[in-house]
Amino acid sequence: MPPFDSEDQELLEGFLTETTELLEKLDDDLVALEKEKSSDDPELLNRIFRSIHTVKGASSFLGFDLLVKVTHKTEDVLNRLRKGELTVNPEIMDVILEATDLVKVLVSDIKAGEIQEREIDGTIAKLMPLLSESVAAQAPAAPQPAADASPQTAAEPDAAPAPDAAAASSAEPPPSPVKQEVAPVPPPKPAGDAVAKKAPVPKPTEGKGEDLSDNTTVRVDVKRLDDLMNQVGELVLERNRMIQLNQDLQQGESERLDFNEEFGKLTKRMSFVTSELQMQVLKMRMIPVDKVFKKFPRIVRSLARDLGKEVDLQIFGEETELDRSVVDEIGDPLIHLIRNAMDHGLETPDERVAAGKPRVGVLILAAVHEGNQIIISIKDDGRGIDTDRVGRKAVEKGLITEEQLAAMSQREVFDLIFLPGFSTKEKASDLSGRGVGMDVVKTNIKKLNGLIEIKSEKGLGSEFILRLPLTLAIIQSLLVEVEGEIYSIPLSSVLETLRVEQRTFHMVGGQEVLKLRESVLPLMRLQRKFNVQQRYENDDFCYVVVVGAADKRMGLVVTRLVGQQEVAIKSLGNYLANIPGIAGSTILGDGRVTLIVDPVGLIDDGESAPGR
Repeated sequence: MPPFDSEDQELLEGFLTETTELLEKLDDDLVALEKEKSSDDPELLNRIFRSIHTVKGASSFLGFDLLVKVTHKTEDVLNRLRKGELTVNPEIMDVILEATDLVKVLVSDIKAGEIQEREIDGTIAKLMPLLSESVAAQAPAAPQPAADASPQTAAEPDAAPAPDAAAASSAEPPPSPVKQEVAPVPPPKPAGDAVAKKAPVPKPTEGKGEDLSDNTTVRVDVKRLDDLMNQVGELVLERNRMIQLNQDLQQGESERLDFNEEFGKLTKRMSFVTSELQMQVLKMRMIPVDKVFKKFPRIVRSLARDLGKEVDLQIFGEETELDRSVVDEIGDPLIHLIRNAMDHGLETPDERVAAGKPRVGVLILAAVHEGNQIIISIKDDGRGIDTDRVGRKAVEKGLITEEQLAAMSQREVFDLIFLPGFSTKEKASDLSGRGVGMDVVKTNIKKLNGLIEIKSEKGLGSEFILRLPLTLAIIQSLLVEVEGEIYSIPLSSVLETLRVEQRTFHMVGGQEVLKLRESVLPLMRLQRKFNVQQRYENDDFCYVVVVGAADKRMGLVVTRLVGQQEVAIKSLGNYLANIPGIAGSTILGDGRVTLIVDPVGLIDDGESAPGR
């Protein structure tokens, strides 16, 4: 394929935008088609056919030959499905999904501007038998093993090839007999040729091909732009009013105008308009979490085939919106949590039946807004977390001692699975068991100042709950005073605040702690941490702000609580960028600069402190 040297760059960009949208929808549609186990929904089949047809037409017009070859053959197979000459079954879907993956790779090549010769004969060789006349008669008798088709989703590069076609559904309805009055189909290739050219489908490198969508641009509803324009208009009016008031003040006419009352009105209006403006701009950055969720039906289908499990994925709240910077970061943790639920959580159909459960496991992915946070939950009805086994494994691997294990609460045992290198698998497989995964989840969620909570009941299933801030630019914060200095703590990390007597603090192994309900809470005095000079006499009472990051909790000891305020995060610049425990700064209403505390940094620091 020659490099694309068209002068009309807009044409290429239009092609990429349209193709990306079609391919994103296509994965979903194909998985939905297979779920129905038949070609009963002509609208769905037609939509899939039209998507591939459109990509073929556009790539043919622009001269992308490899893309045309693959889409042409895939379109032919879809056409036979549409006419009822072939019946949807997992083997055919494996091949179609593999072809779709190849199309994604070719499109991402075009997008990156590095068009290269890809080996496409292997995939085309798998499509060819589906176009021969006799395939309808052969399909049920000799299903092609799924290992040959290697259904891979670009989003999980280390999934194993499916071991056996029989693991999926064996009870397919017999395909309708071949109609004779069919359009002429290309003759099947000789078998030898097909075998010789069978090449592995190029796997998209991680991060490329997996997500074709452009992360540098955002689509904005025109109505949102209109609202923004209206608010800016309001702001201009208030600015003019402010200039007028200032002139009156300079010319000494303020007494006559009842300056105080007018200025009070202006302040209220300015406050209202800037809040509205802030909301509008935040909304423009918001995108539905569906952008991440729509990858998962395909991933779950592939994993279910690989693991020989039957899984019903249910998605709720995909229209929930959050900041694009957060959306870009949560894809990886969610993939790990879903793989964990399918590999460790859900049992095989036979095990489920033996345990008195339905054969098909349920995996629920849900998103919901709650205040200034979004809550994402991954829930399965599998075997749950065996706390004894988790504790035993952690001790075996030398991650904790027997004494530490004996003193742990159930929640602390659950949190052990986030330790680097932890795995309950006896032997590592391609899919999991190397102990990577859950610590990646923890790292990513920490980066977003989020929290992870685990709920699990042995034998009944588990639920992983992620709490994430809606946006990372403007935050609700709790202002606290430490010996006269004011600090700002992000409210999304604050779990509760307590007023306690200093004499209830204990020392355990060189670490100050507080017994809080059923657990022991490690404490950190911000005065010592930030070297603040003491200004007041030691009081019997002080305040403890309980903060959390991912799966860890800590109490910050402060002099008093000042109140809650919405603040915009300002960077401290490169020179002061990496100060542990400080996330940035903000400017208060009186012009004072206040440092924003980074709970994640403090908790990490507290964990590595001596005596811990």
